[in-house]
Amino acid sequence: MPNPSATPVAIGIDLGGTAIKGGLVTASGEVLSKGHTLTEADGGPDHVIARIAGQIELFRSEAASRGMTISRAGIGAPGILSHKNGVVIAPPNLPGWRNVPIVKRLVEATGLHVNLENDANNAAYAEFIRGAGRGCSNMVLLTIGTGIGGGVILDGRLFRGAFENAGELGHTIVQAGGRLCGCGQRGCLEAHASATSLTARAVELIERGRPSTLAEVLRKQGALDARDIATAVAAGDLTALEAWNETCRFLAIACINIQHAFNPERIVFAGGLSETGPLLKDAIAAAYRDEASRILGDPPEIRLAELGNDAGFVGAALSAFAEA
Repeated sequence: MPNPSATPVAIGIDLGGTAIKGGLVTASGEVLSKGHTLTEADGGPDHVIARIAGQIELFRSEAASRGMTISRAGIGAPGILSHKNGVVIAPPNLPGWRNVPIVKRLVEATGLHVNLENDANNAAYAEFIRGAGRGCSNMVLLTIGTGIGGGVILDGRLFRGAFENAGELGHTIVQAGGRLCGCGQRGCLEAHASATSLTARAVELIERGRPSTLAEVLRKQGALDARDIATAVAAGDLTALEAWNETCRFLAIACINIQHAFNPERIVFAGGLSETGPLLKDAIAAAYRDEASRILGDPPEIRLAELGNDAGFVGAALSAFAEA
């Protein structure tokens, strides 16, 4: 028989273009169990939703074996969505997904209460409750990877905005008329400071004839990634350092804009680029000191995320608890 005094537990699911990550999570953000499966995004929305429902059932069965009853699940999805209506509107890396009523479909499949949230919002909420945002009331998260996502916590609550898509900080403009972004704007933070743009800038410098150890890496591999550039920076490669410092300067400009817009206590960096640790954090802090006005006093504390790849599904579960 289920134990009625058992710790409340929700299922958190993080839907990505490659993998569906999930877990059993307590109301305090403790992960009791986790797992993942391939998204198989090419199968389309029906196929992917069936796979999510299957993951939910696996976690619900595990919870039952521990004497726990699950009543709700949280889903994190990328891109533009409607939390209120439970609809995924325009996600990247999910072919055929346009205005998909994912909450309705999952409620029908599982019988659970289901909460939908943007994946970066979930990561921000998880870091706020359980990670690098512990102990503060106002925090902004920037996740730096292939693109740039964001999440904003104001006075202890996730801020969604009037049209439910606040926190798209990767599409704030940091250079008017700058590089073309995938969203159609020019000069977006994502176009100038994502891991993708970092590698593109390094290749551009090499193709202009700048000497670099990365030229040989590029010749052998046919491409560069952010780890290659970070390794070259740590070894003193000046061309890699130029690309790195340009990227971190744009991230510092974003931090200045965030400070003036939201005045948070902390700005937390997550995503693949944050795994470079002090190399990223110190370069952003140095550029911030060079660029920022002192009119608002001390800058926000810059921290690196603590929850890694678990943040998305942990935040999805915590958001489901918050909705309850």
